[in-house]
Amino acid sequence: MDIASDSNSDSFRERIGYFHKEYLGMPQYVFAESIGLGQERVRKSLMPGKQPTAEFFEAIFTQYPNLNPDWIFTGRGAMLHSKEENLAPYIIPEPHKTTSEQVSGKNLRVLCITNDSSGNENVEVVNTKAAASYIDNIQEPQFLSTLPKISLPGNQFRGGTFRAFEVKGNSMEPTIQQGSWVIGQYIQDWHTLKDDYIYIIVMQDAILIKRVLNRIDNRQGLVLKSDNREYENKNIDIDEVRELWLLKAEMRYNFKNPSKEMYVQLQHLMADVEDIKNQLSMTNNQ
Repeated sequence: MDIASDSNSDSFRERIGYFHKEYLGMPQYVFAESIGLGQERVRKSLMPGKQPTAEFFEAIFTQYPNLNPDWIFTGRGAMLHSKEENLAPYIIPEPHKTTSEQVSGKNLRVLCITNDSSGNENVEVVNTKAAASYIDNIQEPQFLSTLPKISLPGNQFRGGTFRAFEVKGNSMEPTIQQGSWVIGQYIQDWHTLKDDYIYIIVMQDAILIKRVLNRIDNRQGLVLKSDNREYENKNIDIDEVRELWLLKAEMRYNFKNPSKEMYVQLQHLMADVEDIKNQLSMTNNQ
């Protein structure tokens, strides 16, 4: 079929987009991987005015034989030849599906990474201004490529995927300072979370740095703890979590003077003692 001459040439692109985004739940780069073509080739094939090759459609219908070509090309008939639900071997299940296999990471989520010219994984840097965009584009390689990147020395940063996040807020002080940077190692298997270790938790609406109590098996959730005692524990459901990174290092620029802090605490203590003495004196005079 000559797709370029089809009056539905723009609509078929929309139908392919609907199929992989809405039905399969796949971003374009995962769909491209699933049909054995590169993301850039798929992106160009779906650009308005471009004429996809026969090989492009052959790859789609070979991988997804239940997909109805007539529906793709013309919009007529059902999207699928049958109602079988086995079309998506590369589909990314939602994180809140907390069966043992899914939470263990065997079938759970796809992490985007980028590589340097030598083929080594980059360490992307996510500052507080980019946090919201990071959450919204967490599976988009194009966005990831725009983030600043650093390299880290030492063997402790080998054999894993690492990412840097800027610290916002003082909930983890004095352990982690506001405005510093933390380096996290990506955790694929959420069952391996260790109690009282510090993790970077990428949620649907925020990026938090907390000590974690693993309660996935008991009640499909986590308890988030702050080192700053002014903050209460926070209970979250596992379906609120999108990524987890084990804290491996902190880069800080403000080095506090411990003797000064002790002096301030002593001054506060002396003031409290004076208050108590005054109250006792007032009680004795009554």
